[in-house]
Amino acid sequence: MTEAWIFACGFLFLSFRGNAPLFRGIMAHERGRQVFDAGSVEGGGGEDNDSQGHVPHLHGVVGYFHMPDLRRRNFHCNPAQTRRTRIKILMQIACMLLLGTDALSWYFRVDADETAYYMVRISNFSVFCINYIFMSFFATYVWLTVSKHQHRKPAALRAVYALSVIGILLLIITQFTGLFYYFDDHNLYHRGNFYLLSQAIAVLGIALCLFMLISYRKNLDRIIFLSMMSFFVLPVLATIYQALAYSFSLQCLAIVISTQIMFVMDTVEMNMRFHSQQAAYEKARYEAEHDGMTGLLNKEAGWKHMRKYFDRMDSHDEAMLMFVDIDDFKTINDTYGHTVGDFWIREVASQLRHIYRQDDIICRYGGDEFIALIRNTASEQVLETTLGMFFQQLARTSEQHGQDVHCSVGVCRIAAADGASLGTGRTDGDAIGSVDFDQCVAQADLALYETKRFNKGTFTVYNYDRSQPAPANIRA
Repeated sequence: MTEAWIFACGFLFLSFRGNAPLFRGIMAHERGRQVFDAGSVEGGGGEDNDSQGHVPHLHGVVGYFHMPDLRRRNFHCNPAQTRRTRIKILMQIACMLLLGTDALSWYFRVDADETAYYMVRISNFSVFCINYIFMSFFATYVWLTVSKHQHRKPAALRAVYALSVIGILLLIITQFTGLFYYFDDHNLYHRGNFYLLSQAIAVLGIALCLFMLISYRKNLDRIIFLSMMSFFVLPVLATIYQALAYSFSLQCLAIVISTQIMFVMDTVEMNMRFHSQQAAYEKARYEAEHDGMTGLLNKEAGWKHMRKYFDRMDSHDEAMLMFVDIDDFKTINDTYGHTVGDFWIREVASQLRHIYRQDDIICRYGGDEFIALIRNTASEQVLETTLGMFFQQLARTSEQHGQDVHCSVGVCRIAAADGASLGTGRTDGDAIGSVDFDQCVAQADLALYETKRFNKGTFTVYNYDRSQPAPANIRA
């Protein structure tokens, strides 16, 4: 008995320890709900081959997942899930109390002193009482698992509650009449004439829970159904054995072990569902922020990241913002077809991604046009080298396909601020060196316009002047 009790205690501890992070994560929902909301994300327009179109609102795509903030590991749960978690915690507490009181009843069973006299009666009363209370907890757990937001409680659940109340009332009567059990002059436990009635109440309660589970089978996943079905095996066998054989309490051990097995399988299923939802959310978020044809950021997502970078820039930061446009793209579509046009959009995107760093921001602005933010550098040599590689690779690919395809580029170069050149009478040095994103976009656009007008297939650079006020953004 001692070895079995120690094994059950260890199993209970490991299960509770394994479930504790999950319990904390779900209960944190009560302190503050967090739902991802990426706002409205739309693709940009463009000529002929603009396959971006309208990207779905991210919250609309993934709103039904109710995913957590992955950094804080908080679950966004509905009230039924929260109640279900509370019942699981109560069942675990009941299991611990059940093992504890059962151990006390065996420890004091042969002593005849006053302490043992009261402890053996209190512990045996607690074992029976906790069993009946646990039966109600389990029935509630079954209902919250299978109900799927149905508010009307079934008759089977109310019957289990009634059986629990009846069992506890009869247990109280037992203390005065020996109905279920009694103690002799040596403080030894003996079964009463109606002991089997106490077991019949427990078996009937388990049967009603099983009936409720099977009736709502269609509402459960396979793993959850099997985990809950596994609960009935050991307790039923232990109850039958205990009714027929007069031995130590197998029933308590069976309830505790079955509960932990059920919770472990339930946790495994919940983790699988969590990771599945996480993968679905990440996929939806990626699709909402990226262009489907090129894999680059779409206009809105790229715009958002670029603005965030510009908002953090100070007088010592530098960068290059550039527009890239495929020259005479309509002619390419009309001459070779839209399939070829799509190929060149993907090819230009691939080459831009290849020549620039991973932390630079490149997005498809719309149609045949791209915008890139090269961060933390304003070196003309770097610009000439990277764009030279881009033009050369594009020329080689064009030659291989026997087509004349080239790009024009407009660049706004933001160098680090020079305080001396801007005047020493100003005291707001950081304000002097501030950078206006809309102004940079406008200058890069003007540079692109000049390139396409006078010298297609090359690039033009405008140097950003930090001391000038921002003009109206022609790209708005």
